[in-house]
Amino acid sequence: MKLAKNEDNTNKENLLEKLASAEEALLSSEKKFKFLFDYSSDEIFLADLEGRFIEVNKRACESLGYSRDEILFMKFTDIKTPKYRQQVSRNIQKIIELGKLTYETEHLTKTGALIPIEMKSRIINFNNKQAIISVARNIAARKAMEHRMLSLMIETEEKERKRFAADLHDELGPILSTLKLYTDLLKKDEFKNINREDVLKNVDELSDLAIRTAKQISAKITPTILHDFGLAVAIDEFCKFINESGAIHIRVKSENYKVKTRNLAETVLYQTTKELINNTIKHASANNITIELRSTDSQIVLYYRDDGIGFDVKRQLDLSIGLGLNNIVNKVRTIHGNCDFHSETGEGLMVVITVKLDKEE
Repeated sequence: MKLAKNEDNTNKENLLEKLASAEEALLSSEKKFKFLFDYSSDEIFLADLEGRFIEVNKRACESLGYSRDEILFMKFTDIKTPKYRQQVSRNIQKIIELGKLTYETEHLTKTGALIPIEMKSRIINFNNKQAIISVARNIAARKAMEHRMLSLMIETEEKERKRFAADLHDELGPILSTLKLYTDLLKKDEFKNINREDVLKNVDELSDLAIRTAKQISAKITPTILHDFGLAVAIDEFCKFINESGAIHIRVKSENYKVKTRNLAETVLYQTTKELINNTIKHASANNITIELRSTDSQIVLYYRDDGIGFDVKRQLDLSIGLGLNNIVNKVRTIHGNCDFHSETGEGLMVVITVKLDKEE
């Protein structure tokens, strides 16, 4: 009987120790959560399912310009711009249905300043009730970059349109005008310094020249070889043409490129490769270029290297013009790709471009 009582006391002591240990762990976890909550570099909001604030961290108070006590008497609609205020209830409903949601919105500070925000919200249990915890990140810099990218894309497209118009005007225009002169002679049947047979011969030659010129202009926009045989062959043919000049040597490796379907990504990558080569020839004083194409089921990878003089990548990317790096980055981003530049003075240039493929491609 005494032995059973001792065992019972031992079990109670073990249970009390476990409870104390669990309580200590919970307290430690709560302290860690409180520390992360208060000192996060992002704004953190805790709200009920009606959007009323339950808790808020220091960063949010600093960003909005309100004290913690002021914010705890507010709700999400009170810190939104009119444009996004009406979306609050819809977003809360989506968070409840999906359990989490990432979305863009705008916060309005106490002084009336507008802050573009990316919000990541999810449902959690807080004090035995469901609540919404939201992490808000200021994306003003990202928005400014997106605006700059859009402006650069529009500028690039405008330059392409002007170049196309100039080619039509300067190259095809004179041929068609001359052709019109000869056809007028045929209509009027007036031949003073030339006979009818020579007129017909010239019309035939001018027609052929107009067709060839139109094809050449078309090829500058989207080469036929790219559509017919794909990116690897198009790049290889373009580089063979440059290699014949003897000014620089370009090596193309594409054994591991297996993409069969022609797509927008190939067109953009072809234009990008030509632009990289052009930059190298104009600015790098390089002797050699290596281009490698690879593909997997999910992505295309293009490696570009030159042995030129190199440059400060960050400085050039910060410029609105320069080596055209921003244009290259923006083109690649239009096909949801990523472009990384690596270069130092005297070390040449290394570019890695990755583009995700759809399953169909």
